[in-house]
Amino acid sequence: MGAQSHVLEISSPVSAEKIFHGIVLDVDTVIPKAAPGAYKSVEIKGDGGAGTIRNITLPDGGPVTTMSIRTDAVDKEALKYDSTVIGGDILLDFIESIETHLQVVPTADGGSITKTTAIFHTKGGAVVPEENIKFADEQNTALFKAIEAHLIAN
Repeated sequence: MGAQSHVLEISSPVSAEKIFHGIVLDVDTVIPKAAPGAYKSVEIKGDGGAGTIRNITLPDGGPVTTMSIRTDAVDKEALKYDSTVIGGDILLDFIESIETHLQVVPTADGGSITKTTAIFHTKGGAVVPEENIKFADEQNTALFKAIEAHLIAN
């Protein structure tokens, strides 16, 4: 099994606590309001804490339509969230899992920086193509910005 790491950082004028609530703790109620249509459906097994599984179906027509994400840890005080993509066509045919470590850090101006480290555990010596990572970054940034706009407006 190979491993490939990638970091995405997004700055926001929204406070670290509010962003963490929007993208982690309240994500299941915020996404339908902030980005209607981003998800076709979400089936949640668990209470949102460690061990919770979210089976997500994305809209038809995209390159990826399903993913199963397991919550590994939530630290509300440190504003950290760890999860692993454990299933779905998002893994393509060459990825075993995608481990994600997210931390939201306050900035001096009252905003925040969200840093997400993704570790792609690939089959054999497979490498995730750069265009796939770029596409994922664009999608994740667009969803983040939609949530951010919703939090600012509400």
